[in-house]
Amino acid sequence: MHPKDIITDMKTMYGIQIMYSKAHQALDYAFSLAYRTHEESFQLLPSFGYVLEQQNLRTITDLQCDKNGKFLYFFISFGASLRGFQRCMRLVIVVDGTHLKSRLGGTMFVAAA
Repeated sequence: MHPKDIITDMKTMYGIQIMYSKAHQALDYAFSLAYRTHEESFQLLPSFGYVLEQQNLRTITDLQCDKNGKFLYFFISFGASLRGFQRCMRLVIVVDGTHLKSRLGGTMFVAAA
């Protein structure tokens, strides 16, 4: 959804004209309620990794933080993918990365076989 959609909906449904900045603030607030903040999401990573390892045989996860507790990286290798790679794939690994354009930035690396 875009702030312009909120402006249109408010005008159509309630006959109220609101400013773009208010619509943008309302949208940000709604997203924070629905999806949590980045900081809260990062706090869930250790339990997410634990559950992945418990529910997926031979899955490997690794969460690394710096000495101040700042997130560095989160590694996931699913057990099913590892077994498939060992039994069926050619020994070729393709690595790619992209810069993340969020408030926190960072880089996402992906390796595939």
